[in-house]
Amino acid sequence: MTGILNSYGTVGSYLLVVVSVGLLFYGAEWLVHGGSQIARRFGIKPLVVGLTIVAFGTSMPEFVVSFFAAMQGSSTIAIGNIIGSNITNIGLILGLSTLIFPIIVSFRTVYLQLLIMIAVTVLLYVFALNGVISRWQGILMVILLIGYVYYLYNNPSQAEIEEIELTSENFIRSIAMVIFGIVALTVGARLFVDSAIWLAQYYHVPEVVIGLTIVALGTSLPELATSMVAAFRKHSEISLGNIVGSNIFNILFIMGGVSVIKPLYVFEKRVAADGSITQYFPHFEYLFMLGISVALLVLALRNRIGRLAGFVFLGCYVYFYVYLYQHM
Repeated sequence: MTGILNSYGTVGSYLLVVVSVGLLFYGAEWLVHGGSQIARRFGIKPLVVGLTIVAFGTSMPEFVVSFFAAMQGSSTIAIGNIIGSNITNIGLILGLSTLIFPIIVSFRTVYLQLLIMIAVTVLLYVFALNGVISRWQGILMVILLIGYVYYLYNNPSQAEIEEIELTSENFIRSIAMVIFGIVALTVGARLFVDSAIWLAQYYHVPEVVIGLTIVALGTSLPELATSMVAAFRKHSEISLGNIVGSNIFNILFIMGGVSVIKPLYVFEKRVAADGSITQYFPHFEYLFMLGISVALLVLALRNRIGRLAGFVFLGCYVYFYVYLYQHM
């Protein structure tokens, strides 16, 4: 694959990134809608559909990209993908959503999910401190995910993970959508990871930075689309539910699930100007993800996240990437 990318050149690699992002986006859309229709055909409750097919389906771009990155020995792309996606969800997506329409929400209905999001963020950071997220740690995160889904199932008011419109569709068409969705996700993820690795090597950019930027933004497109639609419909509380739920799934489902398959190594080797090799650990990136999560909790205390808060989140998002550019 690297040889093919070399023959395409820089422009071709960027085009492959665009194509792969499109495959990831539409693959997730087809998987979610096709799977939802099949579940509806068999009489499965909408809540269960939302907690399983929809929630997992919209997290599949992050999962398949992180999986292929880990399998190709680029664990730092997988880790950067999750950290960057969670920061993008709050800084960019929630920031834009509140600019469209301020979020009015009862703190009592969301505080537990916000606390869970912060708790699993801290847990991920603690797990990463020894330099590797092991299989047993991944198993623990998957168990916590099962417990989280079980809690949502028994507390329907807390289950605003995604909003979809169910329509009557042909059963065969729904199956075809699921199949094409899986194929598009697989092909798109493979192209995306290979292109990201090639660009990192070509521009001598650390892989974790590529994961935090291009990969994170590309895999966050389903959340961006869903939250924007919800905001324009003035269902801003669904935007908040999507983002918080997505961040929890990103850590427990993706980091947990991928590390069960293959342990994820956190440290990244970086070559200095003098030729010396150093081991880089993304402390700032982890702590920034935690800080912006805590900021969301504090703002939610007022039961309203207004446009000023949206500007602050967008400012934090821009600052984060300016910092990465200056320190890569």
